[in-house]
Amino acid sequence: MEDEPCPFEDLPRYEIRQEPRGGWTIVDTLTSLPAATDGRDFVGLTKRDAEDIARELNLSAAQGRDPLL
Repeated sequence: MEDEPCPFEDLPRYEIRQEPRGGWTIVDTLTSLPAATDGRDFVGLTKRDAEDIARELNLSAAQGRDPLL
C-alpha cells in the first residue's frame, strides 16, 4: 500500500528554519517568506523562541484566527 501525500491543510502554516549564521527564522509556508508582524520579520531568533512563536502562530491559524494582525 502506497502512502498518500498529506493534504496541504494538514501541514503547518508556519515553520522554523535555521539561518546560515545560526539564528532561526519563522517562515510562512504559503509565501515562503519570513513571517512578520508590526513591520518586524521573525528572523534572528533563538531556536526556543522560534519554536514557541511558530507553535502559537500555527495554533491561531488552525483556529481560523489571523495570528499576525
